[in-house]
Amino acid sequence: MPTNGENTPDEAGDPAATGPKYDRYWDRSRSGVHQISRPIIVDGLKKAILKIELAPRIKWIDGEYVDDSYRAVEHATAQLVYSFSLEQLVMATVALRNHMRKSKEHIEKKKVMQELWTELARRMKKLKLRDEHLSFEEERLRDRRRELKAPTSLDTPLALEQVLELDEADLTDRRAVWAGDKEVARRQWLELEKRDEALLKDAPHFEQTDDLKNPYVLTLLSGGSGENKVRKRSLATAMNTFAEALQKPLSRTDQMLLEIALRRCIRASAPPHEMDRSEDWERGLLRAAENEFAAEFDWARAFVTPTLASDQYKPGAKA
Repeated sequence: MPTNGENTPDEAGDPAATGPKYDRYWDRSRSGVHQISRPIIVDGLKKAILKIELAPRIKWIDGEYVDDSYRAVEHATAQLVYSFSLEQLVMATVALRNHMRKSKEHIEKKKVMQELWTELARRMKKLKLRDEHLSFEEERLRDRRRELKAPTSLDTPLALEQVLELDEADLTDRRAVWAGDKEVARRQWLELEKRDEALLKDAPHFEQTDDLKNPYVLTLLSGGSGENKVRKRSLATAMNTFAEALQKPLSRTDQMLLEIALRRCIRASAPPHEMDRSEDWERGLLRAAENEFAAEFDWARAFVTPTLASDQYKPGAKA
């Protein structure tokens, strides 16, 4: 039932609720319509299977869309704090943060590539115009040469012959300069194609993801049963799998909200003797997890936060 003035999509006439029949991976719930993720295996979970519902930050309330980021974070925090252990919360935060940084770096590189392609396109256009002008000049000089050699023409003064030769020599030099500029542009084109191919190969994901409009349910599996089960994968690998699975369904904004929820859970887990320095305690945990993650994944080394004097605090040490 709707509460606090909220309406389900069907009742309020939400535009997102109209149109073709929902995909078979969609289902109805008390919150309206939600999407269920594919199973994500995360070793060392507290339960064999966990379902965590991520609420959309955009809600349809009283006939209009409203930004409800605060409740979305609170909703995720209330579930994560009882679903993950402290070490899992810390490593999940680091993994998610690294993937967001990687995605941001990719976007920045893509912008640089777009600028380079635009500049090259302008140069190619100018080269084409120069080619047309040179071709026109070459044709004009050929016509003048034919006129001077025509049988009906009078004896050609030596001065006119010399002027024509000078014009032809100048045009030859200009054509050579143009050919050199064209070769440079051709090589740059090939280089940009290689860089584009490499950028596409390293792309985090290819689709532009919109912000959630409906709840998204994460389905997490422990990968086995038994509390004493030995992990087949490291914690960093398990949480990297978790973060990778979120790159396509969640927009960058939704991932940022999830990171906030994870960090709230970390601070809520601070022991009593660390409460006065909870920020330093949290920073120390994240620093250690970042180094552990980067030691296992080479690509993450570029995203390790630079060490500051304030980062020398170690959890558990006396202030």
